[in-house]
Amino acid sequence: MRTIRLSWPPAAPLAPGPEVFLAPEQARHGAVVLRLTPGAVVEVVGPAGLAPARVTTVFPPAGLGLTLTGPWARAESLGGLRLALALIQGPRFDWAVEKSVELGAGALTPLITERTKGAEARCGQSRGARWQRLAEEARKQCGRSTPLTISPVMTLKELLTEAGASAEPGFYLNPGGEPRPAGLTSAGETPLLVIGPEGGLSPAETAALETAGFRPWGLGAAILRSETAALAALAVYRAAREG
Repeated sequence: MRTIRLSWPPAAPLAPGPEVFLAPEQARHGAVVLRLTPGAVVEVVGPAGLAPARVTTVFPPAGLGLTLTGPWARAESLGGLRLALALIQGPRFDWAVEKSVELGAGALTPLITERTKGAEARCGQSRGARWQRLAEEARKQCGRSTPLTISPVMTLKELLTEAGASAEPGFYLNPGGEPRPAGLTSAGETPLLVIGPEGGLSPAETAALETAGFRPWGLGAAILRSETAALAALAVYRAAREG
């Protein structure tokens, strides 16, 4: 039987017992799309992981109350890699958003670079709400307690200006980089990783990154698609941190 999961906003963990009401979007999804009725057993994805719950009140289309019936479990501590991923063809970027949630990315910045296609840049400016929805659905599916932070679309210059205020390390993917550069998994830090579009970052962009202190990180000799490179980097980083 499929487990139905609903999400609670990131805030102080709830305690079992008192009835609480979900945010309108989640309530509408539960009441209208899933057609939940009082007594239905669900799971809540929230600030401390997963918790079992029972639906207690349904007021379509945007009211749904529930009570927790057990403690939170499976809370994870994400020191997630922050991704700055160049905008690519819509469905592929959507897929990267979903999988970034599952693999524990801490944040995602859609990036415009010199080789980002005009259509992709225009599309990226209007897809923020869609990416947030996809990320939230992925969070519920995998039981992740914290949402993926998705920044507004920005240029590489804007990203470097923003990153300049941070003392945390930065990297960019480059086939000639080291497989595990120094500082990649330093305790207490959340590195920022820049990933270029099809055709890669331009020489001027690479120079700007290195001037800003970003270091090259290599994932092997094969030329990977942007979304594949992002997920490979997340998997390598996660394994290194947990190993």
